[in-house]
Amino acid sequence: MKIEIKEILFWISLIIAITLLLWNLLGNSPTETFTIIGIIFMLTLKIWFVSDNQIKSTINNKHNFNKINHNMDYLKSDINHIKSDLNLIKNKLGVKQ
Repeated sequence: MKIEIKEILFWISLIIAITLLLWNLLGNSPTETFTIIGIIFMLTLKIWFVSDNQIKSTINNKHNFNKINHNMDYLKSDINHIKSDLNLIKNKLGVKQ
């Protein structure tokens, strides 16, 4: 499993946001603005990471559907060969359809 820089940045920003939030709740903190900025930055990274994963998933799904469609063409071709072979056998045996 490959760990991306966005994921590492998210976890670091999550720790920083929690630290700032606790520091703000316990008192003697710089300002609430730093806490809000930290939380917004963390959420932005998470949304970015999730959207990239969604894009990759969509691309993989399109690729898999193209493979299925390609395999269906082979399946149709195989079915046509089987039908023609069955018709040939029926003709040789003299079976009426």
